[in-house]
Amino acid sequence: MKLPTAPASGTLLAPRSTCMNRIGKASSALMAGVAVLALAGCGSAADSDAIPGASGTQSAADLKCGLGNGNKATGAPIKVAAIATESGGVDFSSSPKSAKAYFDCVNDNGGINGRPIQYAIGDDALDPTKTAQLAAGYAADTSVVAMVGDATFVGCQQANSEYKKANLYSITGVGVPQACFQSSNIAPVNAGPRTSALATLQYFERKGEASKFFAAGLKTVGNGDWVSAGINAYAAEKGIELVGNVLSDPAESNWLPLISQIASSKATSLVIADPAPIAASILQAAEQQDAKGEIRWACTASCYDAQFGQQIGSYWNGFIANSELQLVNAADGKDLNQWRAVMAKYAAKGAPRDTFSQAGYLAGKIFVDTLLKISDPSTINRETVSKALVGITGYASDLLCAPWYYGEADEHHANHATRMAQVKDGKWVSLEDCQDVDDPETDNIKAAEQSQGLLKPSA
Repeated sequence: MKLPTAPASGTLLAPRSTCMNRIGKASSALMAGVAVLALAGCGSAADSDAIPGASGTQSAADLKCGLGNGNKATGAPIKVAAIATESGGVDFSSSPKSAKAYFDCVNDNGGINGRPIQYAIGDDALDPTKTAQLAAGYAADTSVVAMVGDATFVGCQQANSEYKKANLYSITGVGVPQACFQSSNIAPVNAGPRTSALATLQYFERKGEASKFFAAGLKTVGNGDWVSAGINAYAAEKGIELVGNVLSDPAESNWLPLISQIASSKATSLVIADPAPIAASILQAAEQQDAKGEIRWACTASCYDAQFGQQIGSYWNGFIANSELQLVNAADGKDLNQWRAVMAKYAAKGAPRDTFSQAGYLAGKIFVDTLLKISDPSTINRETVSKALVGITGYASDLLCAPWYYGEADEHHANHATRMAQVKDGKWVSLEDCQDVDDPETDNIKAAEQSQGLLKPSA
């Protein structure tokens, strides 16, 4: 292994891919001091429609969404909304855009018992003040019956405050900050960055490769520090030697000091808990220094995009990532195949095929399946929908490792079992199937699942 050396004065590191080119925009946004820990897929419009290594097959039956009757819904629209970070230097809109694609498919198949879904996406532009404004607006509009597929980096705390006052509930596609998982009216479909990082550490522990563990993330309040604290607590409890737990400034662009720390740490394994473009930039710097060594390198689910393995190149063959949902290129599964078919027909060209897109689709499907149980569609309003959403229990999908639920609580973290994948010849392959993640923060949640029967299907 070579120890890192600085590039010659004036030398720029040439980016390999669109994913790495995006780092400039992300860094500019982060310099404003905004907490960010995950980015949507890094593919370009030219290449992200294909899923490398996908082995499933899609058919016309996969496009029978909702009622599946092939008739366009023409009744009174049902208003639904989402808040996502789409601009401000960061684009994390793959979740609501996937939900919209699914809703379009539902509307082509009879809607909600004849009523189409009218879906609006509000962009908070990486500004929590704007998140609060959007949330207040949707909350005040009582014709908006629910929030579905949200993906805001910065505003879960502000949004939940508005939702709670107005009896408005969100099936969030992707939760990132800690507040997304500790809110009464927000329930994420994904597992979140802390769970994803712990899942990766625990995978290495099971494989006997965590004797010296290194973690890297961003110095962001309520996000990077939350992930770092989880790593610290688990390592201390299990007697794992933590040889590095480094949080970098969000505006950082020179990764040579971090690579030097990793190289000198003698780590046996590590996790990068950074947005995908930042993780790709770190990997590029490590490759240029030939710093991979014998370390087992991995990333949280933020890197689990269909194109990421090709973008980081052959040097990183064997690179590992956590996946919060089913592998995007896995074999046939009912919901997996429908997600792929819906994205192919209804999503915009270049829309990411990543775990966050799956989460948006699944948030939409949970919502639709729940509303289809309301026998009289004329009674659908915020009050009836809120009651129905909170009552969701035991929702099963081949995308999930365990049933999802909502329930009345001040915290929601139903997804705490994940999968692991590895890059092989530019494609993701399964490394380990579903494993529940050990985190003391979720102990009360797991206890409630059993005592309240939350994993059993709703009547």
